[in-house]
Amino acid sequence: MSLQPASTSQTATTSQDACYISLLGLAEYFRTSQPPNIKRCIQCLQALFTFNPPSKVEARTHLQMGQILMTYTHNIDKAREHLEKAWKLSESLLNFDDVKFDTASMLAELYKQIDQVPLAKAMLRKAIELSQNNVYWHCKLLLQLSQLHANDKEYTLASELLAVGAESADESSATYLKVLFLLSRAMILMIERKTNDVLALLNSAGAIIDNSIANPHQKEYLKVFFLVLQVCYYLALGQVKTVKPSLKQLQMSIQTIMAPNWPADEGNLYLSF
Repeated sequence: MSLQPASTSQTATTSQDACYISLLGLAEYFRTSQPPNIKRCIQCLQALFTFNPPSKVEARTHLQMGQILMTYTHNIDKAREHLEKAWKLSESLLNFDDVKFDTASMLAELYKQIDQVPLAKAMLRKAIELSQNNVYWHCKLLLQLSQLHANDKEYTLASELLAVGAESADESSATYLKVLFLLSRAMILMIERKTNDVLALLNSAGAIIDNSIANPHQKEYLKVFFLVLQVCYYLALGQVKTVKPSLKQLQMSIQTIMAPNWPADEGNLYLSF
């Protein structure tokens, strides 16, 4: 039996892989040029599709196209087209979480930008359902969806999602994320003027920050969030004298994180309403 066909096939596959890598490298070169040459970058990515790439390569490339179009151009329709293709391809693929959920998150953001918030919420709910075995993405998507509901003043739904997030983080021993969810929920309840529930959440979060957050940088960020909410809580109750120690601590924490030797916070996960 001749081995020639298999060898030829293997050579063709290797050559195709080299084309993918070359085009991706060239696209990145154009994107990071000074100034960026986005037209050439897009042309390189677009050329990838002519090689009929595997589903994962195709999905990732559609995601990259969507990201670039959203970041560097005003062509929202084309960005949407690519992101929707990326989602369709990646939704059912296993072991492809980063592309799948990055696509869902970005597509939801795009829907929000074009005032199609119901589509954004539906997108995130589907992604949340699929991400239950990936604590990072599950929590990130829950935060994103809760923010959409909070923006629409659907505070009860936002609070429920944050409660789910705190429980999921706790089950995964993701202590930092758990505190983030607790404090975010306290913020929502404060907006709803449910002061008794706010106090319970602040006490719980404060105890965890003091005793269970080992990373000093994460601890300081959470402390700032906690102290801001604590100050707002006391002021909402008219307890002006009680707020002074918290204000002093908050001032010290802000000085700490604004110091020149404080590391960049790009890797941290935050929620802002």
